[in-house]
Amino acid sequence: MTILKSIVGGVALLTVSGVAAAFPVNLDSVSGQWVDAVGGQNVTGEGTNQIRWGGSYGNKSGYGFEANPLLPQTINDASPFVLGEFTHYNYEIPSDSAIDSVNLDVYASFSNGGGAVATGPFTFNFLHNETPNNAEVEHEVCGFLCQIFPWVGPHTEITEDGPVDDIVQILFDEAVLSSEFVLDGYVYSLSLLGFEGNATELYTEENGDTSVKLLASLNVSSVPEPGTIGLLGLGLLGLGVLSRKKAA
Repeated sequence: MTILKSIVGGVALLTVSGVAAAFPVNLDSVSGQWVDAVGGQNVTGEGTNQIRWGGSYGNKSGYGFEANPLLPQTINDASPFVLGEFTHYNYEIPSDSAIDSVNLDVYASFSNGGGAVATGPFTFNFLHNETPNNAEVEHEVCGFLCQIFPWVGPHTEITEDGPVDDIVQILFDEAVLSSEFVLDGYVYSLSLLGFEGNATELYTEENGDTSVKLLASLNVSSVPEPGTIGLLGLGLLGLGVLSRKKAA
């Protein structure tokens, strides 16, 4: 049992050491572009870092993406870091002229002491909920006849209750949110965590804009030379067998 514990402990130690050796990694640059918009009218800016939609004249609603201005940045572990800043521009636009969803393609460059790699796109999907410029609300009103003859009952009136915040949602799909790349023999995965503050939705008032940081994390999927772990295990097993023979 002691021998097996030594083998397992040695393999685990090598694995942990391999993951630790995968850091630090430098995030040198980031860029993003909006692609594959679904729905919407007068959509402009696809293939750039700012996409707009809505009417032919005046302000248009839209999304923007700006890379983290503090790059290059050193990533020391799998902790969250700022990938960039997302902005939602919300204006009064004609009915049925908003998009339903759009993808953000992110490109990034990483480096360490063993080399550099430019990778991407990492594709993240954003769902959009364009609410009415003026929300209609139904009220039950007991008028003059209702007050005199209660059996008449109230009637319904519809009033406009003013603009409603539009909603942006990140679609969390593991197949989309996590993408892998290889740097210096290590396999990394870049994952989008969401808006700052663990939020998956963003609300913006009418005729305003909201900016929030997009967070990501870098994880080690596998370490190089996996055969080394097997060789270590065999070596430890051999030492254990030899020790048992000497003891006998």
